[in-house]
Amino acid sequence: MKARSKFVVLVALLCPALAQAQNSTRKVRTPPGPLAAKAGMGIEWRGSVDAALLESKKSGKPVFWYVPSVRRSPMDRKPEVDRYMMGGPFSWPATIALLNGSYIPVREVARGDLAKRLDLVRMQFIEPGYVVLGADQAALLKVQQLTTFHAEAFLTPLLRLVKQPAPPTGSPFFQVRPETSGAARRGDWSEVLSLTATSTGGAGANGSTKLSPAQRWMRGVALFRLGRRADAVEVWRDLVEAEPEHPIAWKAALELEGHGPFVRGFEVYASVPTEVFVDDPRDGSRAPEGLFAEPELWRRGLRFLVGAADEDGVYRDSTYDFGGTDGLPNVHAAVTCLVGEAMLAASARASRGEIKLGTQLLARVETALLTMRAKAMRSDWLALSDRDEIIWARAYALRFLEAWQRRRQSDADAVDQGVRRGVAALIALQQETGVWFHEYGNPFAIATALQALHGAKALGFDVPPDNIDSGLKALAFNRTAQGAFSYSQTRPGRQPRASLEAAAGRMPLCELALYLFGASDQEKLIAAVDSGERFHGLLAEVRKYDDHANRYGYGGFFFWFDMLGRAEAIAEIKDASARVSRASALHARVMALPEIDGCFVDSHELGRCYGTAMALLCLDTLARAVR
Repeated sequence: MKARSKFVVLVALLCPALAQAQNSTRKVRTPPGPLAAKAGMGIEWRGSVDAALLESKKSGKPVFWYVPSVRRSPMDRKPEVDRYMMGGPFSWPATIALLNGSYIPVREVARGDLAKRLDLVRMQFIEPGYVVLGADQAALLKVQQLTTFHAEAFLTPLLRLVKQPAPPTGSPFFQVRPETSGAARRGDWSEVLSLTATSTGGAGANGSTKLSPAQRWMRGVALFRLGRRADAVEVWRDLVEAEPEHPIAWKAALELEGHGPFVRGFEVYASVPTEVFVDDPRDGSRAPEGLFAEPELWRRGLRFLVGAADEDGVYRDSTYDFGGTDGLPNVHAAVTCLVGEAMLAASARASRGEIKLGTQLLARVETALLTMRAKAMRSDWLALSDRDEIIWARAYALRFLEAWQRRRQSDADAVDQGVRRGVAALIALQQETGVWFHEYGNPFAIATALQALHGAKALGFDVPPDNIDSGLKALAFNRTAQGAFSYSQTRPGRQPRASLEAAAGRMPLCELALYLFGASDQEKLIAAVDSGERFHGLLAEVRKYDDHANRYGYGGFFFWFDMLGRAEAIAEIKDASARVSRASALHARVMALPEIDGCFVDSHELGRCYGTAMALLCLDTLARAVR
């Protein structure tokens, strides 16, 4: 198969929307094929928790209860979350050996009296996670909110609980040669390729032996992280064909179909600080607070991002399809442009000596930026018939090009035409009522469009004043007397309805859009920021859900969106003391949220590329706010 056609196959696997041409809200969620569906089934799962507990009394082994979900969970994509675990930790040879040998493993949705007693209920236990039980039903270990899968971090508490020594850092948890595992931990993917270059067809002329399934898997991982996705597909296909009964081949099949945790960015191999190897990781895959200094978060975030794009420079890890599967190309374009904006910020900070990224990493960032710039200047990578998610693709492409103009003034002319086209494209999406829409007309879409247009206007580009005026009127129409903004567009003749608690997340962004055009003032802007901070807990408690989860309508997909809106509103506060105090408080919140590898996530549907880019943009905005 030619490289180009292999790449097209991979993109089609990750983006089934390519098969749809019309604007639609239909969600195409294809289940795994027969071989891929076996991922994770190398573990000898028992039929029920009750049966496992009875066996525990006889054997003395603890019960490992994998909790794929809980009763009445607001998680939208439960099967996808389950597949990430089955194709991730439960496909690793070391996990299979440990759970089958030292535990009694069971996979069951949490419900009933035992689940209530263990607090395995909605809003208190966010899947995926697990509980280890003694024969007396006492919880020996309880872990939830697992969104970054790293072998040492996942296995260390389970090994220690049964008094098995944890292998040293960098050891072959994947049953690959230690030198291969070590190179992967260092992110030296070229070295991994070299170490896995052994013949795959049996003993070769030089006496080399056949690669193990784990070595083959790691070779595909290295190719994937080096941007050679089509070659990774070929290696994994060969693995599946050669070893169809091996658990790693089942994992490879799941990944090839786009269902697996590695291709979606959740399974990582980077070296992590030993401080994350704790006995009781209550916060799941969240890093211990204070573990990473900000410069290290920039380095780790950039290392992850440069290896996460497809060969054409597009980030397709997100599965956010609330507007229909046909809108996914626009979601991917939006994420790509946000990553580009974060990379521009990183490059600028590195040039000022604020962070050190290294020559090789900077070179990869620069290559990625040039590819993304070329994409953002065009429309042929978008789903132009989609009307649900295209606002984000247009607004964030315009923001990215504006950031290029501001940060690289010597190269500003290169994107002039792209900015003009971006303004025109965003204006074309506005309805006659002045409303911009995301699946439906709403104030946060209006605010996002207005903010992007203000960026162009500030750079000296022509922006039609009539469109701005009608947008401002439409946005202000949703504002209550208390300063809250309704969730969706208020109908003509009606009064906007929203409580401060429910609207606090979006208030800073919406008020900022009005303020930028002189339609609000400092008092209202600060009040909006303070509401966001006051009710932050309502947003934070649902950060890792992928749907509206609490009674105020918050969902994980709002978290980084609202955080960046609050950060950018804070940056516009004129009083230095007021600005710095609020920026410092929000900075502390961001710094408390890295995953164990130094990246970020909210809803798993939006993905770790989106979360990492948004968090880095928050950090950059807040750094400017305190200067």
